[in-house]
Amino acid sequence: MSEVTVVGAGLAGLTAAINCARSGHEVKVLERFDRLGGIPYIRPAVDVTPMESERLGKFIGVELKPPYVVPTDELVAYIYGRRFSFRGTTMYLHSVERGSRSTSLDSYLYELALQEGVEFEFGSDLTSQQDFASLPPNTIVATGLFVEPFLALRRPYLDIFGYIAKTRTEGPPRVLAFFDTYTKYYCYCANQNGVAFVLAFDAGPVSESMRNRLSRQLEDYEGLSFEEWIPHQGVVATRAFGAPGLISGQKVLAGTLAGMQDPFALFGVHGSLVSGKIAAMAIDDWERAWRLFSDFSSSYRYSWLAKRLFDLQPHWMRRIGLPLGVGLWSAFPDLLQPLMDRVYRVIPGFGKLRGM
Repeated sequence: MSEVTVVGAGLAGLTAAINCARSGHEVKVLERFDRLGGIPYIRPAVDVTPMESERLGKFIGVELKPPYVVPTDELVAYIYGRRFSFRGTTMYLHSVERGSRSTSLDSYLYELALQEGVEFEFGSDLTSQQDFASLPPNTIVATGLFVEPFLALRRPYLDIFGYIAKTRTEGPPRVLAFFDTYTKYYCYCANQNGVAFVLAFDAGPVSESMRNRLSRQLEDYEGLSFEEWIPHQGVVATRAFGAPGLISGQKVLAGTLAGMQDPFALFGVHGSLVSGKIAAMAIDDWERAWRLFSDFSSSYRYSWLAKRLFDLQPHWMRRIGLPLGVGLWSAFPDLLQPLMDRVYRVIPGFGKLRGM
């Protein structure tokens, strides 16, 4: 039985720890914060991502079930003020609570890890190149959206700026997406388990005027009021054309740090979970893990190119193209479903799991 160190107690790190322990390894997880769930001021949060929960759960060896993972009832897209609505099930959308509450996916995975005998060391903040160099070979690094590991391991990244806000709300899980002149990306609001979470983000520093415009739209369109908006900055692994990578030196990478993220919409939950499984596999069977990683991330470059083309479009072009495309999708969802199934293949592992 060998010892395995995992850095990061997020979705990828916890999935890797569970699977390494089940393979007979002694596993210790190092987490930078003094509690589970990531950056405290962000949590609880709600991520929404396309997934087929049964297939994904079977692959990672964890049953993905309520209240931690639940189907999203509805997607509402506000595109330059025009409203479009879709059934979440037609897009395979699922809501995932993040944080330290008992209803979060993080807490669920943490409890499963404890049952498998995984040890945890909280308050272990690794930031420098020397910190990571001192870790044992075959350490799994799954540190999420923090910039220091990207710098230490020389991984490509993009800065993301924005605001977050939370409030209490009831009702079935929904997600709201906002495309408007105040951002090159999009903003979203999602609710689950009594919490509504909103993220306004862009490629550059986000102004208060942008935040205020989004806040007014949320109140005017949906009756949602958020009292406190907190500035937030992080990174995503979508800078380079060839960003996905399983290995850095003698370290195994997982989650965002490995580039297992859709470059277009920045969906990260699915990629984090599958890459945690693959990272655990790499400890025992490097060749098989590398083949699977390459296969699961094979659509990254197509999504990367599509995102770059989208970024080049001025808002006047988006005002025409986005409502037209989304309107057709809304009018003929069954007819266009095969096309949407192909689009979702850009999410790491989404399409590949169907053939396994």
